[in-house]
Amino acid sequence: MEIFEKRFYKLNYRLLSFLGLWPYEKSRLSRVCLINVVILSINMTQVLKLCTSEGNFDIMKEVIPVWVTSLNVVIKYYTFDLSILDIKLLMDNMMMDWSMLKSKEEIEIMKKFARLGRLYTLGYTIYIYIFMSLFLLVTFIPPLMDIIIPLNESRHMELPVLGEYFLDEEKHFYLIYCHMAVTITISITILIATDTQLMVFCCHVSGAFAVVGFRLEHFLRNDITLDELSELQRRECYKHVSLSINGHKRALEFVKRMESLFSYSLLMQCGLNIVCMSICLYQIIKLYDNSVETIKFIAFFIGELIHLFVTSLSGQTIIDHSSDVYFKAYSGLWYEAPIEIRKLLVLIMRRSLEPSRLTAGDIFIYCLDGFATIVQTSTSYFMVLLSVQ
Repeated sequence: MEIFEKRFYKLNYRLLSFLGLWPYEKSRLSRVCLINVVILSINMTQVLKLCTSEGNFDIMKEVIPVWVTSLNVVIKYYTFDLSILDIKLLMDNMMMDWSMLKSKEEIEIMKKFARLGRLYTLGYTIYIYIFMSLFLLVTFIPPLMDIIIPLNESRHMELPVLGEYFLDEEKHFYLIYCHMAVTITISITILIATDTQLMVFCCHVSGAFAVVGFRLEHFLRNDITLDELSELQRRECYKHVSLSINGHKRALEFVKRMESLFSYSLLMQCGLNIVCMSICLYQIIKLYDNSVETIKFIAFFIGELIHLFVTSLSGQTIIDHSSDVYFKAYSGLWYEAPIEIRKLLVLIMRRSLEPSRLTAGDIFIYCLDGFATIVQTSTSYFMVLLSVQ
């Protein structure tokens, strides 16, 4: 567990621990209960607003993107909370993979991918919090404009999102705003914590594939031929390749566990993301003359786009490095190896012809092409909304 408290995974550890989702903690019940109250309260206000809108399409268009994002947060949180033992198993496998590294080069490869995971985590956290802050601070543009360019009457302040509190919004404006700010901040923290942990899992297994590729590429030295191999060297060579096969098998099982854990959750999130981005684009076009609302939906849309892109990029990393095992094995000195070792190499090369993938319910593959497909689909639904109006 100590590797998660080091600099590569420290931010992920702190985020998950804050939310009560760190699998190695025993006393997380109080935090889980508190987070449940928070995310359910923001969802409840959205549902009540939809129920009291009486079919008003303008209200529904403004509420649905926020509500859809709130549903995404609920899905992410409960995926981790209800599968906490599976999350722990994946982390146990990560620790085991680190402990099985044999050489300085292999450790450096894993460190490289751990740094990549840390970079993803840090960058994603900063970007999402910036856009969240922009989204929340838009509320205070009208009073700021009253100071810069005063009018005969004060400009109207609007809440960040629509919600039904059954209170006088003007009288209790700051109370409602504080509730929204707190619940939105915690919801965004859930989104960041769960997404970045998935990125770390993807980077780790990509590093595991890269280590396997390195072992297969260097299991024989360039200055040794088949005739020069001693019996001891043959046994060492066989042991080295067997270790590579075992590492490849562990990496494949890691992806399989990830797929079984996140697949259907990602499918629901994918569908909700398409709905959210389509409506955000529609609102940006329709509200272009209202600068405050336009800025809010632009921030919302960009946040959704970044969220989708980094998940797709993580999936692409798995595809690239799992398929690279084949080319690494082929570029090694397999032709100088004994026949029994060549047979082992054939097994791993055949399996590497089909890359490992992270999918959404076996329907959608998370990769850069898939990212473009989702954006295109969202744009298509956006055009349908425009044509309806």
